[in-house]
Amino acid sequence: MNDKQSLPGVQDVMTRDVISITSDLTVRQAKELMRDKGISGMPVVDRENALLGVISVADIIQAMENNNLNAFISEVMTVNPVFLHEQDTVGHALNACRRYGFGRFPVINEQSKVVGILTTSDIVTRLAQLLRIDQVDEPEEKKEPKDFTTQTYECSIQSMNFDLAGVAASNIKKMLTELGLEGTIIRRAAIAAYDAEMNVVIHAHEGKLSAKVTPHDITIIVEDSGPGIEDVSLAMQPGYSTASDRIREMGFGAGMGLPNIKKSADELAIESSPKGTTLVIKIFID
Repeated sequence: MNDKQSLPGVQDVMTRDVISITSDLTVRQAKELMRDKGISGMPVVDRENALLGVISVADIIQAMENNNLNAFISEVMTVNPVFLHEQDTVGHALNACRRYGFGRFPVINEQSKVVGILTTSDIVTRLAQLLRIDQVDEPEEKKEPKDFTTQTYECSIQSMNFDLAGVAASNIKKMLTELGLEGTIIRRAAIAAYDAEMNVVIHAHEGKLSAKVTPHDITIIVEDSGPGIEDVSLAMQPGYSTASDRIREMGFGAGMGLPNIKKSADELAIESSPKGTTLVIKIFID
């Protein structure tokens, strides 16, 4: 990001509407609440809303197998859960995602009270809003695109470097705007570039993004090193997560964002192995 002062912290991007439960209720009551709210896990708090633990679908399933749904939540919850402080930086949050393999954390304040939930989706969405990735200022009168020869852009992408996340997509958006391209084309290219860029920042070791713009099309190539996508066809499904079964049951883990890229692109080619992944995104201009 060009304006470092606009970098959000955890308290700026977290979800504040937290569904939680107290430890003196039963596992059966937790099961019903999770079903009603459509969630797969939630913080366990005391009467003062201080964090005590976390209960997940995995805990519910284990209790069902043990015929123990009438047990108190305090008996089955995960104690000493990993959490974030609302004053933490988003960079710290992303590092926690990478370190623990989670994509969701309870957020507490200085009094240890739960004030939010943070997911990688919250971070990606909020950053896109700050960068105005999907917003294009349309001219009052439609103008013909400028005559131009092939334009190129290239930059490196650093894993977990939130300070630079979104810079490549922003620069591509700026370049296309200066070329006078249609707003819908600019928006699609910026969104595709942003999602691909964030995939590298959050999931890969390092990467590179290059773009080539001709009067006929836009080609964006994103290459990264490791860990690769185990099943590309699954990753293309909305809501798919690369996390383990256990982590997904707990409501953690983040998908690769490939469905968003596919939606924005006219053509999308993906090659992936344990050594890395290459995306070739093409958007037609005429």
